[in-house]
Amino acid sequence: MKIEDEIKTTKQLSRRQSAVLNIIFTASWLENIITRRLKPFGITHQQYNVLRILNGSAPKGLTVVDIKSRMLDRESNVSRLVDKLHDRQLIRRIVDDYDRRKVQVSITESGMAMVQEIARLNLVDDSTMPGVHLDDHEVDTLASLLEKLRETGVGELT
Repeated sequence: MKIEDEIKTTKQLSRRQSAVLNIIFTASWLENIITRRLKPFGITHQQYNVLRILNGSAPKGLTVVDIKSRMLDRESNVSRLVDKLHDRQLIRRIVDDYDRRKVQVSITESGMAMVQEIARLNLVDDSTMPGVHLDDHEVDTLASLLEKLRETGVGELT
């Protein structure tokens, strides 16, 4: 469905306006799908992103700053996400002996089990994600165009 129909506008949009609105609308749509799939686990997509990052760095762990630099949503309050995951015993914090301000965060066995369970259920797997009807060339083109869009930096907020 065209974006103009989705957002029910009668205003004529320029090609670039239509493209940007399509990206925003589609990002929200994808986020809602992932949120629904993660709901049975009681975690948000941002929390899942933290768990996946920590799972990939296991057993070493990362600092909150390192986690934030790897987040998909870099505006996330990583400290709050870490607190919530810690409360559920999905991650652990290790305070540096020499600098108490430095905290290493690592995933627990329970956190790893949750990430593995989500992977086992294919909730965020290629075969169950939106876009399975796109061929490899279309997927590559889409990814390339989105990367090119971000590379321009025009209008970037700092």
